[in-house]
Amino acid sequence: MKHVEHFQVNSHDMDFNGVASASSILRYLQETANLQHYRNGPTTDELRRQHKAFIVSKLTLNIYRPLYSFDEITVESWLCKTRAMSFLRCGRVLRDGQPVAELTSQWALVDTRNHKLLRADDIKLGFGYDEPLEMELPPRILIPQNIVLALAGEHTVSYAEVDVNKHMNNTRYLDLFCSYIPSMEGKTVVSATIFYQSEAPLGEVIRVYRSCNELDDIYSFRTLRAGGAVNAEAVIRLDDLDTV
Repeated sequence: MKHVEHFQVNSHDMDFNGVASASSILRYLQETANLQHYRNGPTTDELRRQHKAFIVSKLTLNIYRPLYSFDEITVESWLCKTRAMSFLRCGRVLRDGQPVAELTSQWALVDTRNHKLLRADDIKLGFGYDEPLEMELPPRILIPQNIVLALAGEHTVSYAEVDVNKHMNNTRYLDLFCSYIPSMEGKTVVSATIFYQSEAPLGEVIRVYRSCNELDDIYSFRTLRAGGAVNAEAVIRLDDLDTV
């Protein structure tokens, strides 16, 4: 069952190019997913009281057209038929009936006390399923071994980036990665795939590694936590704003 919400794009979502950032588009999609739970159950608070939480493991966001301040948008979000231990959630942003962005994301239901995976039938949803988008799913291996990543910098997880669990919110990673792209001047994100592998808590210093294919405007990232564990990987593709 598709859940539909209507928004007016917030002017504070604009980047210095005057278009909505990729992270803000992802937030509209995830807010719509949250509202589906809020309006139909179970809510995230109800799940928290049951010691359960949805954790995203990977996503692909395709952006076809830029969004601007005060655009009126329709956002759809829906769950697809689940596997035993995995939930596929899709989403779409439309302006004037035309698709602006599409999302596929994979989620796990976990026990917050011991971080063990729960089965899909361990939760009773107040809404049904719908068919998946015809988007290419993320590959099993995001960054091939022949891609050399160099240290681009270090980042301390801050108050502005974390959620109520005091871990970096998954929508904030796009801002982090774009901050380590050499130049976003006149550029916009048209595709982003992110693998989330371990959570980055408030105050932790993570190392950001990067590989640039500037000819094709493709950037690969890997972030490592203090002990060396992989925090996240991403591949982001840009395009010139005047060609989108």
